Amino acid sequence: MNKEKVLLGLGALITADLLYRGVKYCYDLFYNDTTYIKDECDILNKGMIICYSTPNYEPLTKIFLKSLSDINIKCINHFIDSPLKSFTETGFQTTLWHLCVRNKIEHLINVLSNYERLHNTKYFIFSDCDIIYIKKNAHEWYNLERYIIQNNSKDIFFMRENTSNQVNTGFFIIKNNENIQDIISFFKGVVEILDNSNKEDIPFGDQSIINDKLSNINYGVIPNDYVVWGSQIYNKEKSLFHHAVCATDVNDKILQINDIKSHFN
Repeated sequence: MNKEKVLLGLGALITADLLYRGVKYCYDLFYNDTTYIKDECDILNKGMIICYSTPNYEPLTKIFLKSLSDINIKCINHFIDSPLKSFTETGFQTTLWHLCVRNKIEHLINVLSNYERLHNTKYFIFSDCDIIYIKKNAHEWYNLERYIIQNNSKDIFFMRENTSNQVNTGFFIIKNNENIQDIISFFKGVVEILDNSNKEDIPFGDQSIINDKLSNINYGVIPNDYVVWGSQIYNKEKSLFHHAVCATDVNDKILQINDIKSHFN
């Protein structure tokens, strides 16, 4: 009889816990409160955002950081670079652009190299600053993490270059696991090639090299359902972040961001 009472008691506790989680999940959906999701999702709760910017990117960087704050992300390693030389031209494939895509990878390596002191960090998330995070769908981070866990053999997950088989290096998630040294070595190799290549041979900078060397790492891709690519929304109900690509300059990126934000109000 006592055994039956214990089992009934345990069943009641489990039912109450499931009911509580269900109510909280519905509350998040209706009231856009991301606090509960953050407690449940290690990508948000135990992840570190690694990002790099230069002064000319400041208007975009402010929007980027605000969007991180909106989903309660506080663990951010942001390096603001101040090139010694002044550049009059900015944008894709300019001298400043090539410098930035090189230095952002160096910043990534510097952060990852301290992984032993960051044992509480479960994920390293590299993000360009022309990305915004979509608060309305913040509950979907939990499902993205489930996808990553299910693909246990992969150490790093990139977003796609639109719908192609290539990856885009503006956003990727690295697991802080036993293979982290392999990831560090991989990116050190990327910097070495960047430093010893003609710009004409690597038109997309680090991305050209990474796509060429992908077979050297255990990588996966983030499903496009979670991504907004430029003006392309693949799945409005699941979109987690928007990468402002296919834009001419900072002002054009901001216009694109504002347009995409209007779809998730």
